[in-house]
Amino acid sequence: MQMPFTRPDGTPSELRFRQVIDTLQEVVFQTDLERHWVFLNPAWTELTGFPVEECLGRSAMDFVHPDDQARTLEVCSSLLTRDREFVQHEVRYLTRDGGFRWVDVFARVTVDEDGVLLGMAGTLNDITERKRTSDALARRERYLTALVDMQQRLLSVHTGGDLYGQALAPLGPASGASRVYVFETHLNAQGALVCSQRAEWCAPGVVPEIDNPLLQELPMRPGLERWVPVLERGEVVTGRVATFPAAERELLDPQGILTLLVLPLRVHGRLVGFVGFDNCYEAREWDRLEVDLLFAASGAISVALERRESERALREREHRFRQLAENASDVLYLYRCAPPRGFTYVSRVAHAKLGLGPEAHYADPELWYRNVHPEDRPALERLLESPRASDGTPVVLRFLRPDGSILWLEHVVAPVTDSNGRVVAVEGLARDITERRQVEEALKRSEASLRALMEGFPDAAAIERDGHIVYANAVLVTTLGFERAEELVGRRLSEFLADVPGPGVTPADTTPLTSERRLVLRDGRTRVVELASLPLRFDGQPAMVSIARDVTEQRQLQARLTLADRLASVGTLAAGIAHEINNPLAFVLSNLAFLSDEFRHHLTPAPSRGVRPPDVVEWQEVLGEACEGAERVRQIVRQLKTFSRPDEERVSPVDVHAVLDSVVMMAANEIRHRARLRRDYGKVPLVMANEGRLCQVFLNLVVNAAQAIPEGSAHEHEVVLSSRVQGDRVVVEVRDTGSGIAPEVMGRIFDPFFTTKPVGVGTGLGLSICHGIISGLGGDISVDSSVGHGSTFRVVLPAPPSALSSHPEEPLPIHAPASPRGRVLVVDDEPAVGRVLQRLLRDHDVEVATSGRQALERMAQAPAFDAVLCDVMMPDLAGRDVYEAVRRDHPGLERRFVFVSGGAFSVGAREFLAQIPNPLLEKPFDEARVRGAVEDLVRRGPLDAA
Repeated sequence: MQMPFTRPDGTPSELRFRQVIDTLQEVVFQTDLERHWVFLNPAWTELTGFPVEECLGRSAMDFVHPDDQARTLEVCSSLLTRDREFVQHEVRYLTRDGGFRWVDVFARVTVDEDGVLLGMAGTLNDITERKRTSDALARRERYLTALVDMQQRLLSVHTGGDLYGQALAPLGPASGASRVYVFETHLNAQGALVCSQRAEWCAPGVVPEIDNPLLQELPMRPGLERWVPVLERGEVVTGRVATFPAAERELLDPQGILTLLVLPLRVHGRLVGFVGFDNCYEAREWDRLEVDLLFAASGAISVALERRESERALREREHRFRQLAENASDVLYLYRCAPPRGFTYVSRVAHAKLGLGPEAHYADPELWYRNVHPEDRPALERLLESPRASDGTPVVLRFLRPDGSILWLEHVVAPVTDSNGRVVAVEGLARDITERRQVEEALKRSEASLRALMEGFPDAAAIERDGHIVYANAVLVTTLGFERAEELVGRRLSEFLADVPGPGVTPADTTPLTSERRLVLRDGRTRVVELASLPLRFDGQPAMVSIARDVTEQRQLQARLTLADRLASVGTLAAGIAHEINNPLAFVLSNLAFLSDEFRHHLTPAPSRGVRPPDVVEWQEVLGEACEGAERVRQIVRQLKTFSRPDEERVSPVDVHAVLDSVVMMAANEIRHRARLRRDYGKVPLVMANEGRLCQVFLNLVVNAAQAIPEGSAHEHEVVLSSRVQGDRVVVEVRDTGSGIAPEVMGRIFDPFFTTKPVGVGTGLGLSICHGIISGLGGDISVDSSVGHGSTFRVVLPAPPSALSSHPEEPLPIHAPASPRGRVLVVDDEPAVGRVLQRLLRDHDVEVATSGRQALERMAQAPAFDAVLCDVMMPDLAGRDVYEAVRRDHPGLERRFVFVSGGAFSVGAREFLAQIPNPLLEKPFDEARVRGAVEDLVRRGPLDAA
């Protein structure tokens, strides 16, 4: 007879008994006849979370799940009425945290010593995990069965048959959903994305929505805006509708949907629709396992849609392609890796692909292990036994068909887990890529040909993948200064590229198909290249091929031509400015000289007059300052004329000191704010050079020297120009105390386009062109520099042979005033110049003509002029035209011409003056030379005597 539990009375046996009860992992309980707890061991707290003290005296039914109370009362009654000797059943007990645990209850009645019924006693065993595992397996088996059924249905659907209805029929009951449906997405006539319901399955009692007009041509935006990117990424939309955005609830709430699961349908990576599962009776969400299995179902539908689309396209082609299209489907399979191992599902296309149908797979768990290529068996074992390791990455295996042929299959697998997260099965898809592999092999052969072609290519070339060089031809390796191509592999081609300075440069963060860049060599030197980049496939993967053609010499020549053209334009402008300044400057200087003579002649105090008035002294000082200023203007104009000479190819003996003085005058503004100028000239001979080009070289060097010194500290810095003789050569140095040149760029400063100046300040062509000019003259240019201590540019020029030493121009003889009075014609379009010459030659009879035509009219009336002073450049008839007309109409008179020029800047004028023997007087005038030239002609006598 079962005795009730008693409290220990302190005896050793009672204490031992209690210790055993308290250490049991299963709950030991005792109730009275009203089913109130009278004893619970500590395992009760571990099971439910309720303290034992709080539960004693309470009804055991308070802790039973409401759905299980009726059945529990029935079982207890059958025990207390002695209809049963014991009872054992499964029931859910509530927990303190609001959940429940499944327990296995075993109970018997308890009686006292007299056999009086006291209540019940027994044990409670926690079977929650076992229950969950069993439910998960049952649910999985239910889903898998539905998936297999669905696959079979899909495969059995004939062309044009109801694909969706066959798929939804097994999925509805298996998923426990209230409603399962399929929507297709497409673009309407306005180009907007819309969806329309195409099929539906409903549980008993659920209102169908298939005829709801609102669900046809339903715009996805803005109502379902959130769904579009999620489904396009191949993800799911799921959750409680109450938590969805308001726009979505407006559509879903009228359909009575509490929870929702939507899975994408994709064909060739493109969203074509979705499968939806609704719960309308309870807000139960789908767990991960269900989502994964239903995702496989949507994938199977997608595959069927893809196959149907492929079949539809293939039916439009020739009949010989149809059989291939019908066998182009993928092999779907489910492999159970937990005992008993083996295939639980294989799609029927396996027979066509592998030569072994589904039945052969079901009967032989080791079928694939025996037929896989021996080298690929380890990969197959990892695929089927450790699917998580692949992480969804495609794995390619070779399968040996019964006929001995090899089939390349690309596998993508996903693990199937139980409630404990243990992998129990593998869902997989095997795609036939045999044809693609054959194409890849052919591509590899073509890539080998590409390598051979690029190795023989005359230009530098590289192939990049993901921005890194994977191949460099020998020309690129040699050009950059490396020895082996392996030294470039893995590096970025952009490391060796820099932008070409100047307008129109492509920014560094862009890579056009064709661009002009600077290629920076290993030793720091640069080359200008035309870079062409094109995408291609290399080693079976996307890549970019870049070909760099060296155009350094071409661009340097273009730059020289451009600069020469610009300098020619500047020279022409300078000559024009000099001409325009010389005209007013001529009569300003002459008038000032005239006033100075008058002051000296009329205002010089005689001994009898005493001291001259103070104001006259001040007038003479003012006049002297005006003469000095005008003379400085004349010197500046002379420098402009020198710089503008176009005969750049003519080499003659040149006074290098005169060139340096001219440069200093032009660069004075750059120097004065930065440094003091010091000349350290030695006694040097003339050099063989072109005066204009030499002026260009030293102007560039002097300006660079000044710009190397910061503004604001002119008293601390200096620019030194020095000259000396070294053997049979002349050395000129331009030295500054500026920032100096870094050693790492010292060897590159004469390279084309290299500059250390900021963007927009220098082009990198000045020193390169200077180097070219000096080298062309047979000289040499070099530099010494120290960072922080300045730089010295050294120019070495050849001296002319002694036989070529130039002699100073012999001035025209100045005759004594006693000479015959002559008749002189002055021809100049500037009236003031005519008046100046008229005043200057007041000892003669001077007539003035302000145009070439007026001069010809005067000479036609009375041609007996002893001298004709004619301007070279005039607007109506130039001096050349007047000269030719006189030689034609008044032969001999042309020998009486003395030409006057403020700067003959046209090529024709220069050639004309070089061909005739007549003298040339430059504006502003040297009065003695003007008088001397005229008096020499007057002394020759009348024209007939000449």
